[in-house]
Amino acid sequence: MRKLTMLATASTLVLAGGLAWGQKTGLNPRRPNPVISFARPDASVRPLATSVNSMSATPATIQFTANNPGSAVAGNSSATVSWTISGGASGNTWTLSVYANSATFTGCSTVPASAVGVSCTSASVTGTGATASCQAGGPFTLPHTAPGQRVASGNEGNSNSHTYTVVLNYQITDAWKYIANTCPLTITYTVNAP
Repeated sequence: MRKLTMLATASTLVLAGGLAWGQKTGLNPRRPNPVISFARPDASVRPLATSVNSMSATPATIQFTANNPGSAVAGNSSATVSWTISGGASGNTWTLSVYANSATFTGCSTVPASAVGVSCTSASVTGTGATASCQAGGPFTLPHTAPGQRVASGNEGNSNSHTYTVVLNYQITDAWKYIANTCPLTITYTVNAP
């Protein structure tokens, strides 16, 4: 049995960065048990008229139990990404995107970042005048370059502060060639709010 772990953090500068870990261990090197874990982000913000604050990604861990190589394995929990936009303008569109910082898990060159799929299941916002919606389709292959895969977007609303919440599901496509090892993968969440 093998495991894959991904940790993600996000820092805000009008975009949010993340860290992910991949880990494969177990008795049967042909059956991975992946896990995605998220850590709290840094709340630093670049001073702009529109600012993104208080970004977070939870829960701390998402586990996958893989029994059938060649199939997609869903995580046991959803990832919730939330943040606040202040000073927004009605008519301006915000977007949330995600990407891996490398084409493969470090130390596991047989495990590509593209084996990870991401989809948005819900997007919401507090207050009036602002909107939030999921990107249609998915799961999307996790790209390994910026700007990444858009997973949600909406209207910033007026200059009031609005809190956005996006729920994401991750999955990994299991494969016989994935060798047991401990491997990191960095993931970046980007909130673009002009």
